[in-house]
Amino acid sequence: MIGIYFNNDVRHSTTMKETESFYSEYLARFVSVVLEDEVVQRVTLQPHARPSDVQDATPAVQALDKYLRGANVDLSVFPVDLGNRSAFERATLQCVRQIPRGSVATYSELAAKVGSPRAARAVGNVLHRNPAPLFIPCHRVVRVSGLGGFSWGLDTKRKLLQLEGVQSSI
Repeated sequence: MIGIYFNNDVRHSTTMKETESFYSEYLARFVSVVLEDEVVQRVTLQPHARPSDVQDATPAVQALDKYLRGANVDLSVFPVDLGNRSAFERATLQCVRQIPRGSVATYSELAAKVGSPRAARAVGNVLHRNPAPLFIPCHRVVRVSGLGGFSWGLDTKRKLLQLEGVQSSI
């Protein structure tokens, strides 16, 4: 399980939680990343935020900035905390992390891969609650007949797929 962090132990004052934000010209929004001991906890888009200096940011945030500038960066190498998820949710999110840049998979394909071939809607619900979009690239999951949904909106999903070179026929 490379790149997945299960936070099942109790932590005390040694935990370092931080939020780093930067402006993505490509998305025309601020991207905020919450990290705890350099493990990605959550990624959100904001209309405004207090930007961090990307040069001084953690490697995960620097990589995300490069990705949004069009660089071919593998964000799946950075750990994401999935400790508060069910086994089905963890399996689904881990499967999504394996979808390569420039590729897509359908909700039903993911459901079959995690051993629940009739659970395409449940897969969609898991992805709707994805704590770290882009690090867990749920924008790469589509319906058989179109884009499907995306918690950051379909325009953003289209932009991200376009950034990765996915054909616009989806």
